[in-house]
Amino acid sequence: MYIKDIITGFIFGVSAGLSPGPLMALLISETLQGHRKNGILVSVSPIITDVPILLISLFILDKISEVKHLISFVYFLGALILFYFGYKNLRIEHFQLDTDLTGSLKKGVILNILNPYTYLFWFFIGAPYVREAGFIGGILFTMFFFIGITGSMMLIAVFTEKLKKFIESRYYIYLLRFIGVLFIALGIMLFKDGLSKI
Repeated sequence: MYIKDIITGFIFGVSAGLSPGPLMALLISETLQGHRKNGILVSVSPIITDVPILLISLFILDKISEVKHLISFVYFLGALILFYFGYKNLRIEHFQLDTDLTGSLKKGVILNILNPYTYLFWFFIGAPYVREAGFIGGILFTMFFFIGITGSMMLIAVFTEKLKKFIESRYYIYLLRFIGVLFIALGIMLFKDGLSKI
């Protein structure tokens, strides 16, 4: 019954964990310069930052849902953001990791708080999905999102040396493009949900 919520949350989580960005750069840099446990600490930072952002987003969505058609606008904007994420991934030709960042759990938390994509995701994509899924579905979605993002980032931290070669290969580009297709598919789902709110 809740398999859709579990799979969707896990896909979003793994996609976020594997996508290039400041947090991945910090994760690999910290692991290479320090120790695996430092990289693992970075990988759990989204749990600390994202739960409060999700709760605040749900609170705001609950308030604006009383305004006619405004909630549909949030869904449509979330779909557009997913289309943009998908487009960006499909356009990737090569990827070179920037490992200038250093830090651990504290810096991972700060970096994630300052990352605008965190807020865009939770307010326009994550929170609307959780709200639509209901209490149990929403919890499962959120739980498996964190399993996906922390699990994939922990794997990168544990196998950094081998995965760094994979990240610099064309196969990683193919994986990112596949994730791009998934983003577009999920965007279509969110767009349909928005239409149902009109």
